[in-house]
Amino acid sequence: MAAALRGLPPTISLLHYGAKHAVTLIERSALDNRRVGEHVSAGIFELLQYLQLKPADFGPGTFLPTYGNTAYWGIDQPILRDSIFTTESASYQLDRDQFDLTLLNQVSQKGGTIFPRTKCTQFVQLADKRWKVGMKHPVAGAFTITAKFLIDASGRNAHVCRQIGIGTKRMDQLMAVGAVLQFGEERVLQQDVLLETVENGWWYSATLSPHTMTIIFFSDADLISENEWHTPAGWNKLLQTTSRMKQLVRGAHNNGALWVRSAHTQLSNSRERENFLAIGDAAASFDPVSSMGIGFAITSACHAAAIVQAELSAPDPKRIEAYQQDIERNFENYHALRQRIYQQEQRWPLSTFWMRRNRKM
Repeated sequence: MAAALRGLPPTISLLHYGAKHAVTLIERSALDNRRVGEHVSAGIFELLQYLQLKPADFGPGTFLPTYGNTAYWGIDQPILRDSIFTTESASYQLDRDQFDLTLLNQVSQKGGTIFPRTKCTQFVQLADKRWKVGMKHPVAGAFTITAKFLIDASGRNAHVCRQIGIGTKRMDQLMAVGAVLQFGEERVLQQDVLLETVENGWWYSATLSPHTMTIIFFSDADLISENEWHTPAGWNKLLQTTSRMKQLVRGAHNNGALWVRSAHTQLSNSRERENFLAIGDAAASFDPVSSMGIGFAITSACHAAAIVQAELSAPDPKRIEAYQQDIERNFENYHALRQRIYQQEQRWPLSTFWMRRNRKM
């Protein structure tokens, strides 16, 4: 058995390419929490093809082409976001709810076992290197499963890594505070993405539907807490200090509900434990400005699934070493991109937020 925590892509890959293995997916939520939309490149379709999935399998509206992709970053004039953030011009806004539910359905169809609303309470590695995982469900109560291999797909929290003592290095304390805004029927939104830097961080907005938009402010956790930007009053007051974003959202309705998410950069070391791999954000999390999250999550998941299949047949520590080295190479490339992006903004040399990013990282 291989147990994957919130790992839809590796679960699908294991079930498809390694059908002899029993695969269990453990999900802490009830699968009804808000999933924020993602801005992805066209490269995601090649990754899905590896999982034998086509865009049509996800239903209409899952991948919405982005026609306007503009940034006010470094200068007070609009520039094409692609010119500074990525080499790919084709991009899409992803409906995370539809995307994740389609992958979840694939796990079910291929025979995977899913435990929703289940909290992992204990991880014990046995003498034969198998994992005994203690779990708790609000109805079923406490129970355990035993797995030959454990995959951490718990996201930036890297819950499993922390529980089993895997080293995780955090590079910053970036956080996101966002809302979903509703517009009246009289206004039809264009499928646009807009970024705008400000003195204490940067704003991101993306159209989710003809009358719905997500808007997010990114800054460091200590700055957000000190200035109460995580409160509706503080967040809305800060929004009114922007030049473009406040114009974009004019006439929108916000019921005051805000969500707060960690968006920090970190790197974990999977080589520290046997029969274990971290994938996606649990392995390496990237600043959202890089638009690398979803693509890396699927790539690392598929790579990890192939390693698990091989390890269950004939263990070889060189495989996990090679996997970790590949993660670290990706992270180094990302780190260089992150520096290049942030150092293009020099208008607020005394700002704590920008000073932290303009020094050598």
